[in-house]
Amino acid sequence: MKPEFNALFEEITLPNGVVLNDRLGVAPMTTYSGNPDGTVSDEELLYYRRRSNIGSLFITACIAVSENGIAFPGQFIAFEEELIMPRLKQLAAEMKANGNKAILQMQHGGRQGQPELIKANETVAPSSVGGTPEKAAPRELTAEEITDIIRDFGETTRRAIEAGFDGVEIHGANTYLLQQFVSEATNRREDEWGGSFENRLKFPLAVLAEVKRVAAEFGNEEFIIGYRLSPEEYSDLGVGYTIEETKVLTEKLIEGGIHYLHVSLMDYKKRPHNEAIEGTIVEILAKQIAGRVAFVVVGNIRKPEDAVAALKEGADIVVMGRQALVDPEWTEKVKQGKEDEIFHSVPKERKGKLDIPGPLWQLMSMYKMVEIEEEVNV
Repeated sequence: MKPEFNALFEEITLPNGVVLNDRLGVAPMTTYSGNPDGTVSDEELLYYRRRSNIGSLFITACIAVSENGIAFPGQFIAFEEELIMPRLKQLAAEMKANGNKAILQMQHGGRQGQPELIKANETVAPSSVGGTPEKAAPRELTAEEITDIIRDFGETTRRAIEAGFDGVEIHGANTYLLQQFVSEATNRREDEWGGSFENRLKFPLAVLAEVKRVAAEFGNEEFIIGYRLSPEEYSDLGVGYTIEETKVLTEKLIEGGIHYLHVSLMDYKKRPHNEAIEGTIVEILAKQIAGRVAFVVVGNIRKPEDAVAALKEGADIVVMGRQALVDPEWTEKVKQGKEDEIFHSVPKERKGKLDIPGPLWQLMSMYKMVEIEEEVNV
């Protein structure tokens, strides 16, 4: 292995004392490939096992914690315990096959849910905002329903512990329910869960507190709790929150006891929307975190040089999404000094050899991750 890549394979200790063997991992990626009953499919088990040697932090696709929060076809569910547990245990075992840490990402779709997948044929959200001719506005959650969803995150944490996962990641990014509560554009409530920025933070912090409580009761000190966030929100509905407000949320999450913060980015070099702010988003949040918890970064990591550069920007751990799909042997090639052999798209001769579930393969083809030319593009 080339010396310049040594930093990728240094140990890191999380705030709860858990030691990760390297600075690499697999980002959560939707597979659309669960069984019709919401359990993990055989194809998914193969897919996860194949990628269990990429890095120490292996995060699942998001599991729906509540029936009214299902966000896409083929999503696996957490709310029918007897049905899901056997396959959930298998999933944890496959992910941990090479000694890495298996993290279950927990999510509620909120307004991003799909009514046709939900029994009540409706979506719910902090506020009834933003209906279109194609999609009705979500129904505003009652205070009792909010409490129920918080409890669902706790119950999912308990099931993750019983299934053998090493930790959970609370999904507060990508415009799902937790982000919807933080956002001024989608949270227009006038009760304790909305209004001021402080009130808009109450829901994600309440979820974190419940997850911590359950982990303390049913797990041990080594159970990992992470939180994923989108660093800012600018949308057709308006400005949801800024990077400066994310710094406040980051502080609250650290005070609440997270072990790592995971920032969702399309490119680790992205800069804030406000051009007057200096530095990349990774640099800004790394400075805010100041080493108190591990900082996990994703976004256009293709080559080992990219991963090293992300560490220099301030990341502690670099996780890969698309690159983990097209080349599950990425890490081994780096270790063996064969980084020139890493694939960045799927050549024809590797089709059917990557343990990619059918629906996910179709999506990869749509996003042109699969080559149509005869030549191998590396």
